[in-house]
Amino acid sequence: MTPFEIERLSSRDAPENVALARSVGWKDVEGEWRVLHQAAEVRGVRQAGRLVAQGALGDYGSAASLSKMIVAPDFQRQGLGARLLDGFLADADARGIPVGLCATDLGRPLYESRQFSATSELMVVFGTPELGTQQVGVDVCVPDAERLVLLDREFSGCDRSAMLRARFREACSKLELGGEKRGFALATAQGEHTLVGPILAETEAAARLLAHATFAAAPGPVRIDVPLEHAEFRRWLVSLGLREVSQRVEMARGTPRLPWQVSQRFALATQAWG
Repeated sequence: MTPFEIERLSSRDAPENVALARSVGWKDVEGEWRVLHQAAEVRGVRQAGRLVAQGALGDYGSAASLSKMIVAPDFQRQGLGARLLDGFLADADARGIPVGLCATDLGRPLYESRQFSATSELMVVFGTPELGTQQVGVDVCVPDAERLVLLDREFSGCDRSAMLRARFREACSKLELGGEKRGFALATAQGEHTLVGPILAETEAAARLLAHATFAAAPGPVRIDVPLEHAEFRRWLVSLGLREVSQRVEMARGTPRLPWQVSQRFALATQAWG
């Protein structure tokens, strides 16, 4: 049998990326993969022209984010995921930077075998918000992408500019707080629901204002991935009619804590990006 070869993928492969993700039950959309191809290195493995394995390594300058490590069900347990992973880790090690990811239960043993350890947990919160007639009561504005890049760099301490610019282009909602409060939120359409994130804000009160304004502009159900440490923020979301549906673990290799795991992060950009 011809050995499997790893190749660099491009935005032309986005439909295949989505199809492979959906083959394992993930509800990916092409917009998500457009961001990955603009801000990460995406690699894959083909068999007879069919994409059977894939993964992405996002570049944040002083750290990297690993995501979308997927192997087609009929090609699992053949070492393809491990080969992709080891290639990405070799690149990160050559640069001397840590790597973070959000692990599924299925993938966690492989990551632990490569010296990843748990650094944080998050809760996936989902549902249709019940906002009533309550008004936001604070100035929010549509921001400039470069303004968000500067704010994010201040909050997170790393360079997430490529991801943020790409997410900004795909976003259906873009909000920044006016006045003395500082923070911003993005949201993107994900088929039948809206993914809200990132939300970065100096205080929980500011994060609530941003989330409320984003929910008001989003038709139908929303999903928001919240770091477990923000218990009061999660309780507030539940009070709006959302429900906590699943828990995930964030892991890191080469550092006890990732740069973007800051107290100002009330919602992840996505699990792929932290």
